[in-house]
Order: sequence, then C-alpha cells, then structure tokens
Amino acid sequence: MSLPSAPPDAPLVSVIIPTIRRPELVRRAIESVTRQTCASLEIIVIVDGPDEATWNALQAIADPRLRVLRNDAPMGPGPARNRAAQAAHGDWVAFLDDDDEWLPEKLARQLDGRSPEDDVVLSCRCRIETARAVYVWPQRLYSSDEPVDEYLFARRSLRRSDAYLATPTIVLPRRLFLATGFGATEQNEDTTLLLRLTKTMGAELVMLPDILTVIHTEEARWSIGSVFDWRESLDWIDAMGSLITRAAYSGFLLVTLGSQAADQGDPLAIPTLLGRAFRRGRPTLRQLLLFAAFWAVPQRVRQRVRETASRLGGLRRAATSSHQPC
Repeated sequence: MSLPSAPPDAPLVSVIIPTIRRPELVRRAIESVTRQTCASLEIIVIVDGPDEATWNALQAIADPRLRVLRNDAPMGPGPARNRAAQAAHGDWVAFLDDDDEWLPEKLARQLDGRSPEDDVVLSCRCRIETARAVYVWPQRLYSSDEPVDEYLFARRSLRRSDAYLATPTIVLPRRLFLATGFGATEQNEDTTLLLRLTKTMGAELVMLPDILTVIHTEEARWSIGSVFDWRESLDWIDAMGSLITRAAYSGFLLVTLGSQAADQGDPLAIPTLLGRAFRRGRPTLRQLLLFAAFWAVPQRVRQRVRETASRLGGLRRAATSSHQPC
C-alpha cells in the first residue's frame, strides 16, 4: 500500500487528537505534546463536527506544528482518527484523547531504539487521576507469551487495574496503521485495532513499565465517544470470531459485561451471558465468582473495594520501585 506523499522535512511522529466541545481540555492536551522532548512531530487536531468555540480556540494557538482539520458532521473517534492519519506526514502515528496528557519524555522513551520499519505497537503505563485518588494502571505489564485479548479479558486478579491498555498510550508505524485503521464502529475500537495488528498482521505489542500518560477521569463531561449497552458489546465480541480465544471470550462476558449489565440493573443478562460463556468460552472459577459477586454486591460497595485494591496495589508498586518517571 502506497503512503500519502510527505514533504522532504516530514516530522518523525504525527500526533492525532480528535475533539469536540472541549476547547480548554484540548488545549491542555496540545500543551502536553508541545512539551515533548521528541521535537520532530506534528500535531493534528480533528474537530469532529460543527464546534466554533473549539475551532476558534485552536486557531489562536501559534505553534507551527499544529494542523487543524474539521469534519462537517460527526464521524466518531475512530473514523476521525483514520482521516487524520491519512493526512499525516510522520513515519509514526501516536494517539491522544482531548482530555488526557502525556509526560514530557513519552514519545522519546517509546521510540528509543525503534525503527518505523519495525512491525510493532508501543504502549506504556498510565497515571489514572480521579476525583478520589491517583492510581497506576496496569499493575501487570503485557507479555508476549499471552494473546492480547487474554491479557485484557481473561483477568488474573480481582483488580480491574491488573490489565489495561489505553488508546493515548499507543504509538505505531503509520504504514501499519493505514493498513488496518480503526473500524467504522465506536465499539471497542482500540481493542479491535490491536487484535487486527497482532493476530492478523503479526505485529508485536511492547509495553514499557514507564508511567508516561495521564488519564483524567475526575469529572463527568461531554465525550466524543459513546456509552454502550451490554448487548452492543456482546454483538461486538461475537463479530470478532476467531480473533478472540475461548478464555478471553468467557472473561469478557462474565467479568466485563457481567459488571456492566449489573450496573445497568438488567437481570436478563444473567442467563444470556452464562449460557454463551459456557457454549463458546472457557469459564474459570474466578470468572464465575466475579460474575456472581457483581449481582450479589451493590455497585457502591464494589466501587469502594476496587478503589481500595487499586490504591494498595499502587502502594506496593511504589514500595518496590526505586524510580518512577512521574
């Protein structure tokens, strides 16, 4: 596949930020990119639909590395990122959400010793900032000895933070991204991309132990993404077919969708998810116990347990680490 033509002085990295209706937050995200120690970059912000306030705020930024695109009608985050990548000039593409940030050495650390000819997807740890606490996710780094879907869905721990991979951590060669891109649907688009890259195209996922990305979840606000009903998520994983292992399938149904359906107060999910998990998956005792707990324990109690477990896990990591690049 031929790449779009690039100017002779093309940047090394194209940073893609989709946004809508959040002018102040996207300015914060852009500022975190301009502070990168990797200076050879361009910043492509794509405004996903009519939004004069954000458009005007972006026009006021004087950094020559910033390029602003605008969609006449909303496309959703995946197609918006695809459009921006088509217009990019860098050898690498990196993704940042408009309400998150990067630490200054993020790109330099991830690209150290790497070539855009490598078939690789790069990720890192995150600092998760909420209204109540600050966490480090994931607790367990991805290792190439397990499939990506089992790392994400066949949970080994009670902590939701045990396995985690966020879109703002991802950096990969632009040629790889253009060969697959995000899907047309918003449903689990980052996981779909990773599955296609690692299982269909043979790319290697490499996750650094460094904390290089800040994910903000401190308040309820407008988002470019959508909130999905558990049935939509079930349709998504069924459509993935052979890209999902049996262990990952049952983990996704019983843990991810089990928690989601319980929070939505839909008891009709119980026979549906259990039945499909046994027919198409490989349920473990841990998955079944978690599924039962979602329905037996109130959501507010589970939230407190998750927060305590994540906080204790972060303290243990800090106690055993001599250096954290925060």
